[in-house]
Amino acid sequence: MYAQTTTIRVPMGLMGRMREIVKSEYLPKIRIRPGFVSAIFMEQLDDPDRAELLVLWENQAAVERFNSTGVLEATIHGLSAHLPGIQVQRQGYSLTVVTGVDPATLDEFARV
Repeated sequence: MYAQTTTIRVPMGLMGRMREIVKSEYLPKIRIRPGFVSAIFMEQLDDPDRAELLVLWENQAAVERFNSTGVLEATIHGLSAHLPGIQVQRQGYSLTVVTGVDPATLDEFARV
C-alpha cells in the first residue's frame, strides 16, 4: 500500500471552505480512480489554518498512473486551484507496518 500526505495551510478563517472543497469537489474525482483505497482529511486543533490530507492507494504504480493522466487533481495544484492563497506540500510513503485497522475497512471507518 502507498500513502500520499498533503500538508495544507489555508488563509485565515477559510478552513471550512477548504473542508467543503475536499469533501465535495476533490475527493469525488480521485476516489473513482483505479487503485484508490481511502482518504482522510485531518484538521489541526492547535492551528486552525493547517490540515493534512492522507490518501491511501493500492500501490505507488496506481499513483503514478493517476499522475500521468494530466488531470488537475493529480497534481499538487489540484487543491490550490480551488482556493487562492492556499499552500500545499505533498509527500509519498510506502506503508510498511499497519496495525489496528484493516486497510480494507478504512473507507467505512472514515464515514463515521
